[in-house]
Formats: sequence, C-alpha cells, structure tokens
Amino acid sequence: MSNEQEEAAFLARYEKLNPAQKTAVDAVYGPVMVIAGPGTGKTEVLSMRIAQLLRSEAQVQPHEILCLTYTDEATHAMRRRLVQIIGPAAHKVQIFTFHGFCNTVIQSFPEHFGKGNMQPISDLERIETLHEIIDKLPPGNPLRRLSGEIYFDTKRLNELFNFMKKEAKTSKEISDAIDLYIASLPNNPEYQYKRKYKDFQAGDVKKELLDSEVKRMEQTRAAANLFDVYLEKLKEAGRYDFTDMILWVLRAFKEAPAILQQYQERFQFILVDEFQDTNGAQSELLYELTKFWDDPNLFVVGDDDQSIYEFQGARVKNIIEFYERFKEHIEVIVLTDNYRSSQAILDMATSSINNNQQRLIRQVESLKLNKDIVAKNPRFADGKDNIRPRIKQYPNLLHEQADIV
Repeated sequence: MSNEQEEAAFLARYEKLNPAQKTAVDAVYGPVMVIAGPGTGKTEVLSMRIAQLLRSEAQVQPHEILCLTYTDEATHAMRRRLVQIIGPAAHKVQIFTFHGFCNTVIQSFPEHFGKGNMQPISDLERIETLHEIIDKLPPGNPLRRLSGEIYFDTKRLNELFNFMKKEAKTSKEISDAIDLYIASLPNNPEYQYKRKYKDFQAGDVKKELLDSEVKRMEQTRAAANLFDVYLEKLKEAGRYDFTDMILWVLRAFKEAPAILQQYQERFQFILVDEFQDTNGAQSELLYELTKFWDDPNLFVVGDDDQSIYEFQGARVKNIIEFYERFKEHIEVIVLTDNYRSSQAILDMATSSINNNQQRLIRQVESLKLNKDIVAKNPRFADGKDNIRPRIKQYPNLLHEQADIV
C-alpha cells in the first residue's frame, strides 16, 4: 500500500472507534493502563495505538516498539491485524511472547549465557530429577519418608519450584515469608478459641492447630531450601524449562547492565497484552526494561475480571501493583462497550463477578471505576437475541453433551 492508502485505511478504522478506544489509541506518552472488559476490542486498540505511534509527532520507528503478548496465537493475530493497518512496516514491529522475547535476548548474547548445548526438560526427566533429590535427603529432613510412598512430595515439590521460578522467588525469600507468617499465627482468630472451652479462655491459642500449621510451614521451608539443588541438577544435566529463560534474562539484566541498556535504548515504547495473566517474573522483566524512566511509555491492557491463569502463577495484583507504581503519572482508561454479547448475558456475568471481593474496583476505590459492560453490537438492538441465560444442571457429562448437541 502507498502512504496515502495506509493513511486512509487508518482513518477509516479510527472513525469506527468509540470515544474510550480513541482516548487509548491517542495516549502516546507515559504509563497507560487500559481496563478492557470482555469483547471491548482490546486487540484493535493495541493495533491502532501502534499505528498511531508511527504516524505521531514523536516520529517513532517500527523497530523502537516492543509488544509483549501472552500466547503465540496472540502474536500472530496482532501481526496480521497490523499488516492490514500499516502494511509491510508491521513486520518491523517487535511482537513477542515473554518467552519469545527472552529467547531472542539469549540468542543475541551467546557469550554471556553460554546455553547453546542445553535442551528443554521433559516431564519424565523432571520427575526423575525430583526423585533423585528425595532419595538423597538426609535423616531428619521433614520431607524424608522412611516407609510408605517415599515420593509422596514429588508433585508438591514440582509445584513449589514452578511457583518460585514464575514469581522469581529465592529460598531465602520463601523462608523469610514463612517466618513472618508463623509469627502472625497466634494473633490470627482462626487459631484462637472464640469462647471458653474446658480449661481454655476466649482468645487462648489453639496449640494443636497452631503446631500442625507450623509443621506444615516447616515442610514448605525444607522444600524451598531444595530449590538451588534442583537448579544445579538441571544445569548439570543440560536441561531447562521455558520459565528458566525469563530468570536467565532477569539475572543478565542485573549482572550485565550493558545488555539491559541496549534494550532500554532500543525500545522507546512498550505495550503489553493480557496484563492480568502475567506472573511475577514477567512483571519484573517489564519493570527492568522500563526502570530507566520515572514515567515510561508503557501501555498495558488487561482486565482483572478475566484472569484465568492463576494456576500458572498469574496474579491479578499485578494490575494493582502497576497502578501503585505509576500512580503519579498514570492514565487509566476503561473500555465498557461490548461488541460480542447480548445485554442479558452481560448482566448475568456482571451479577456473578460482582461477588468477587478481589476486583480492582474494590481494591483501588480511589479510581472510582465503572466496569458495567454495555452491549453495543447492532445485532442485539432488536432484542431477538436477548434471550435470558438459564442455569442448567446435568447428572453427568454425557447428558450435558447430548443436550447441547
């Protein structure tokens, strides 16, 4: 496409945006947080904002833009849409998943990382490694079992180590957190008698319950202390998992400032999709890339009501931490016009999610956010598709499938 055609294509799409979407697209500088409800056109907003950066007075070049998404599918969808809007220049915009971006950093500095001969670890190799660690536990270790299922803690070790990687936590940080938690237990009402019971007065500590929880925490501490052993075994075997790549890059950014500075200078504008699904390590990577500025050109799109990857380490509180970090400069935009569903479905979903006490509107009340989603798709204007949803219960999965078919 010629420049005139690209401009015409952009303006045609821009005019179709609603006011909130236009505000997000036009927010060029500083930290921006877009709370995008379901079906509110967040992908279009991200794509159009990239196009707007390229045509703004800031004279941004495509290679100066970094867009981080959560899945490979999302990166492909973003690239296709950008090609439609800005043509071939879309291929110069750096669009990656977090893991994909870290892989490019590692490949760009082989002399620093020295990971050329390492291979991804298989599930079987991971289990075998954990079994080796358990086999060598010394007498007295809380995780050592002398009879029964001696590998009982394998799954829990794997889950803990994954958590520590994704949240970039060290054994000491876990141990310190356990100390604080144990110290708080005597003052926790759950561990106190609520009324007089036998020889105990109201407010006395339930010693047996407290001792049981302390024992559980000491087992967790013992497990966390094996984390470095696990990492060393992976290194010896020449194995890694995808989360390791993020930790390697984080470590490189801290140990080799020259590497970090290259990326800070290169990427003047950073955009993040599905921000609610980022975990601690991914958020830390983002803040390392932008810590040179007090008010970085950092644009995140997410929705605390759509966080579905908590089991993979994602944390809704990342959105809250982002706001608190940049609240002196941040611009918050909420997208509430939905183009996917009928109002009846949206009302039902809203009535359900309103029971969630962890929602952003309750955590940061000073924002005074309105997250009432409104149906705007003309398809639902006549009301024919506004059939109220019904809750149906089935005795088993087969009955459910048959009824849906």
